[in-house]
Amino acid sequence: MGILVRPRAEGGGYGGWWRVADDIVLSADGGKYTVAEADDAICVLDGWLCSGGGATELLALYRERGTSAIAAREGHYVAVVHDRSRGQTHLWSDPGGFGHACYRDAGSSFAFGSRPYDVGTGAVSREGLALYLTFQYVPAPYSIFDGVRRLLPGAVVTRRGGGCQVRRHASYPRPAEPRAGDAVAPEELAAEVLDLLTDSLARRIAPAERVGMMLSGGIDTSTNATVLATRLDRRPPAFTASFREAGYDETEYAALVAERFGFDHVVVPVGPEIVESLPDMVRAFDSPNADQAIVATQAIAERAARLGCSHIVTGEGGDEAMGFPMSPDDDIHLVDLPAASADLARYYLGRIGLGGPDDRALMYDALGVGADLAVGVLADLYEEHRAHTALDRLLFGQWKTWLTEGVYRKDHHTFGGVGMTSVLPFADPRVLAFVAGMPADQRYRALDGKAMLRAGIATHLPDRILKRRKHKFWIPFAEWFRGPLRAHLHDSLPHGTVAADLLGTKHVRALIDSHERKLDDKSGILWALCFLDAWLTELPPRRCDGAAHGGPTKPGAP
Repeated sequence: MGILVRPRAEGGGYGGWWRVADDIVLSADGGKYTVAEADDAICVLDGWLCSGGGATELLALYRERGTSAIAAREGHYVAVVHDRSRGQTHLWSDPGGFGHACYRDAGSSFAFGSRPYDVGTGAVSREGLALYLTFQYVPAPYSIFDGVRRLLPGAVVTRRGGGCQVRRHASYPRPAEPRAGDAVAPEELAAEVLDLLTDSLARRIAPAERVGMMLSGGIDTSTNATVLATRLDRRPPAFTASFREAGYDETEYAALVAERFGFDHVVVPVGPEIVESLPDMVRAFDSPNADQAIVATQAIAERAARLGCSHIVTGEGGDEAMGFPMSPDDDIHLVDLPAASADLARYYLGRIGLGGPDDRALMYDALGVGADLAVGVLADLYEEHRAHTALDRLLFGQWKTWLTEGVYRKDHHTFGGVGMTSVLPFADPRVLAFVAGMPADQRYRALDGKAMLRAGIATHLPDRILKRRKHKFWIPFAEWFRGPLRAHLHDSLPHGTVAADLLGTKHVRALIDSHERKLDDKSGILWALCFLDAWLTELPPRRCDGAAHGGPTKPGAP
């Protein structure tokens, strides 16, 4: 059996892989092969395995134990095997859902790849758009284009003859059975979780590689700094986003951590002018992502790349893996949560959605989709763990939504767009498995206020860091859209593709007006629309059928 591994994309941007039926597959040696020219099987690995075995390990697992063995491997990956002897092609996503793969089954043809526009029709999906304007991304199994599906965590798509079958073999997390555990102090757990974070960083960063790190002075990035300096003897340049607007800047706290460990502290100013780089930002993404933090991440990525960094360590995932799902008031663990999955989904959407229920109702009506579309996506996730507490279902739901679809992809694509590799130790599957394996009552004590992490770094950092309240990393778009970016909204957004062809110009103008008059903060939805407009405009020509993309078409249009 031969192994053909997808080479790294050169120059950043839309560096993905794709294939239609028996078309050409790229190999690690730069040659091009068709299925007929290759051996019995082809394995394409896009990502990494915790075990470090790579494509060779996955292919051996397939030969020895079949499709379920690959689907259960820990890591962030997508894998493809074409088994010529059996006449089958298999496409996998890792059990955590970090790997990004999509496919289109048109009966007579089967296309798959990492980028939905390569295998799609070019028509924007009304369901995909509605979900994007709710979550800031399009959750699996939906995509932004009609007819294109994305793999759910731990799923495998098998193409055999003219048929296509989808199965789910494994999925994270695998929580401990509901029970009352022995009382374990956060201090007793801290050493173990720090060991896991240390091992994750050591496996991902070779000693000779030039490493940078993001540093906010919060608990998550301070934990990374502690591990790098005290356990791995690495003192990378530490990058901090700085804002002129009051209440957003964390430079003072980041400087304390950098000084404590002897890091070179690089402060990167971020202002509204960064939006001028929006066309360059969106080119790095294979699907739209409206996380506002992208603008700060982009500024840091550009500076780190200029300084020669090849890898950058981020604290993303710390809130999702090491703390309760965050709410505007940080009090989500103090309230009575609804038990029914659909009711729990409505509650959670009310706290994290880009807009309120009225906004969603207007957008969903304009797009002609069901009012409970987003509720159904979350309720399905919660039902996977229906035997566990509502709080645990929220926590585990965060891992399969915002962690994998939001912050992980934001870092992966933004840093990848400038030729760098992002390293997120808090998103390591072994870290998630450790947290999920705790008895519920022990987990609540350890994660409440990030007590476990604070205990682990207590001897290394001052009280100003250890005892500071959570500072959410917001970008001042609310102020920018009423000030320096006001002209950008009026000049481009009402005339863009989304307004003109999808939602309607009247509705978009109403959002802008409501925000300007301070009737409500609509900056989240407005930024999402700006990002999507730019992303659709900057799409490269479609290659799956040799035709030009030609821009999106209205949902439902031929």
